[in-house]
Amino acid sequence: MVDLVRFLAGRWTVERTLRWGDETGDFTGTAEFRPDGDGLVWDEEGRLRWQRYDGRARRRLLVVPAGDGWEVRFDDGRPFHPLDLRTGAASAVHPCGEDRYEGDYRVVGDDELHVRWRVLGPAKDQDIRSRYRRA
Repeated sequence: MVDLVRFLAGRWTVERTLRWGDETGDFTGTAEFRPDGDGLVWDEEGRLRWQRYDGRARRRLLVVPAGDGWEVRFDDGRPFHPLDLRTGAASAVHPCGEDRYEGDYRVVGDDELHVRWRVLGPAKDQDIRSRYRRA
């Protein structure tokens, strides 16, 4: 059984592949999960290569208590999705306008986490796969 805060806390490397139709790209960098009150701040920073862009990229998410579980939120506090890794796996859905984000989280071991997002919508068909490894 995975204790979410204990499992995620610390520094991780991130390798992410992005696909949209026939176009592919990647992100390589680090993720840091830092305690913040009862939850975590999730910061990622690294290099993104996508279409003509090749440069620095970053994002911040929040992992906060929600009822008897956890919720991932955008850095402005808007809800993204619930996250329950107690069994080592979780699925999530996030509607965004006419688009639908379908996520799968899989704990691969004490020091590895895989996350996949499929994004489907009238103008989107994306596949985003991330591999986190404890640094």
